[in-house]
Order: sequence, then C-alpha cells, then structure tokens
Amino acid sequence: MTKSAKPGGINKGTALRGIALDILLKAEDMSEKQEDLVNRVFSTHTGLDKKDRAFIKRLAEGTVERRITLDLVIDRFSNVKTEKMKSVIRNVLRLGTYELLFMDSVPARAVCHGSVELVKLRNMMGLSGFVNAVLRRIASERPDIEAIEDPAVRYSFPDWIYELFSSEYGEEKAVSIMKASLENRPVYIRLNITRTDREELKKLLRSENIEALEVPSHPEAFEIRNFGDITEVPGFREGLFSVQDISSMCVGEETARILEKMKPEHFLAVDVCASPGGKSCHVAEILTDYGKKTGYTDLHVISRDVSERKTERLIENRERLGLSVIETGVHDAREKEDGGYENRADLVIADLPCSGLGVTGRKNDIKYRLKKEDILSLQELQREILSNTDALLKEGGHLIFSVCTITREETEEQAQWIERTLGYRREAQRLFLPGDGGADGFYYAVFNKLR
Repeated sequence: MTKSAKPGGINKGTALRGIALDILLKAEDMSEKQEDLVNRVFSTHTGLDKKDRAFIKRLAEGTVERRITLDLVIDRFSNVKTEKMKSVIRNVLRLGTYELLFMDSVPARAVCHGSVELVKLRNMMGLSGFVNAVLRRIASERPDIEAIEDPAVRYSFPDWIYELFSSEYGEEKAVSIMKASLENRPVYIRLNITRTDREELKKLLRSENIEALEVPSHPEAFEIRNFGDITEVPGFREGLFSVQDISSMCVGEETARILEKMKPEHFLAVDVCASPGGKSCHVAEILTDYGKKTGYTDLHVISRDVSERKTERLIENRERLGLSVIETGVHDAREKEDGGYENRADLVIADLPCSGLGVTGRKNDIKYRLKKEDILSLQELQREILSNTDALLKEGGHLIFSVCTITREETEEQAQWIERTLGYRREAQRLFLPGDGGADGFYYAVFNKLR
C-alpha cells in the first residue's frame, strides 16, 4: 500500500486505522464473528500488504480483546462516559487508547494525530478537539493497567465469567485463566505421519529459518515461531502438516491407543461435527498409517457437518493432506440417523458446539458474545446430539466427547450424564485449563459402549 491510501492524500496510518475502525463499528452489534468479519473486510481491501494487514489485525483484535479495560481508562480521563458517546467516537478512543497503552512502537503524537484525522474524515469535526484532549491526557499519565484492582476489568472479562471461573476453580486460578487468555498464544503444528516424519519436517522448517520446537508430550507436534502467513510455510500446501492445538491432538492420540489395544481388521470412525476437520484428519492419518503397517484396508472415517459450506472446508483439508480414507457428508447432528451408519461405528468423535471459554485467547470476542444462560442451552444441545450418536456406535465401540471450554456444565456434568443416561463406561478424561503447558482450554473424555 502506498503512503497515501487514495488520491485525496489521506495519510497511510490514518487509512489503516480507518479500516480497523470499520471492523470495530461492524463488530459492535455482535451479529458476525470477529474472525469472519476481519476476513471479509480484508477481502474488500486487496491492496494491503502483509505488514498492513498485521497492523490492522493486531489493532482491531487487540482493541476488542481489551475493550472492558479500555473503557475504564477512557472513562477516567473523559467527562463523557463511553456508553454515552457516539459509536464512532467511542471506538476511535478505544483504538487510540489501545495503541497508547499496548503498542509502544507507535509514537503518541502519531496516535493522537491519526485519531483526530479519523474523526474529521467521519464528518465529526466538532468532536476532534475532545478526542485529542482525552488521548493526550492518557498519553501523558500512562495509567498502569496492572494496578487496576478488579481482576475482571484488569483482564477485560465480563463479571459473570470471572465469577463463574472463581466459583469453579477459585479466585487465584480464575485470574490465571483470564491472564493466560491475553498472552500470545503459541502456534502448534502436527506432522502428517503419512507423508513425512519428525526429522524431515524439522529440517525443512529450519531451512527457512522457522524455529521448530519439539513438544515432548506430543511426539507429532512442533511449536513454530518466526513465520508469517501459515499457508506460505514450507510443507503446508504439500500437506506435510496441519495447524492444531496440542490439547485437540489428544483426540487422535486416544484413537491411536484404541487401535493399539484392539488391533482391528475393520474400523469405522464417524466425526459428527467435523468441520474444519482437524480431528478427522488426525484420525485418518493414524488409520492410514495403521493400514500400511498391517495391510488392512477396511478403514474409514466419515466426516460430517451441518452445511455444504462447512463440508467444503473438510474436503479442502482432506485433499491437501491426501487422505483417501475420509468420506464427507452433510448431516445435522441434531437429527436422527438416516439409516446409513446405525450400529456400525467403532468410534464416534463428538467434538460439540460449546461456549468456547477455553479459546478466548484465540477468539477474543467470545467473552462478549456469550451470555450466562447460553451455557445451559448448549448443554442441552450437546445432549441432544449425544443421544443421536448412540445409534451410530456399535456395542463395544468408543465415544470420544470433547469441547473447547472449561465450564463444569459442559465437561464433568456431561460425562456423568453420558454414564448415567447412555450407560457408557468412562475410560479416560482430561481437562486443560488455558495456559496449562501452553495449551488452549479443552476437555475430552473417552467412553466405551458396554451394556
């Protein structure tokens, strides 16, 4: 992108901040997920280079992530509370305050000037002095965020979520969970064992100066650093690896343990809410490798989700990774089986819709979109789906239930419900809290259908 965003001579920094402002204004009504919104906005600004995109993404997403904290700071230095401000002014001040407090590389003078120019461009010339004054006061005093007494405000979480975490894990752990969500999240990849091995992939990555750190607890995983667009990382397009958090890898690892124990000649796995396909592909890679070692060929993964759009993502990943054992299909897991797979599955993977409170560090708008009453609604939805999966699973088969959240209602209570209502025997389980060993928050439990 050139120094001027368009012939009128708008400063480049102001133009980039304007795009971030557009994202924030569209995000306020919570009608669209932030990730989808950012991607859609970028698709309309095709002239942005990687550095510009990175600046906008960090500014917009960081401002959303810290919104509660930012509003407190702004309210301290403004005679008009943020909730009373016009939407444009409120979000210009949020962007500017985020830059001042969390992006030290941007000079305060540039932040104030760029914010004032944004206000003028939005035909609010009369409020430019107000915006300038508030931001200059914040820049002058530089309030200490860590000195904010209320942990929910300090780490920018709604009160009810902090109270929920505190009631389930204690105040100290609740603070640790919220703090972990604001830290830079590590990026993990899982090698495709059907196409490469640990040493070959590590050598390839390091040849491009990409740092690849081994993860002792997960033999197929690397934490990677010093890279840009993940799709440009050597080996991605060739299907040598997938991006997956180490907590999520446990579903495939449990499948490998089941195979090792059973040593079956035939195996059918059904993933009922599979998109975008990380767990399906991991299981498929394990089955493909198992087939090569044993000579068995009747090994299949049925990966299904609710819409064509979602299954398209499954197909993209299947093709990139070269996994012919995966068959995709459209099916709403809330609906009863259509007669195709009843009592046939050796394994059902039920990674179900949930509150997502384990991944707020990666999807930072979740904490604002979610309402307390949603948790019980999601619990009921999960039970509806689990009741239907029972028809898929044959006697002696295994269910792996998982969610990317940490609420008791969606984890331990669900495991107890599966035991009590479906009559399954729980064989293993694990809860990851955000920040545990670098993992996202995640829960899984393995059950055996024995009646």
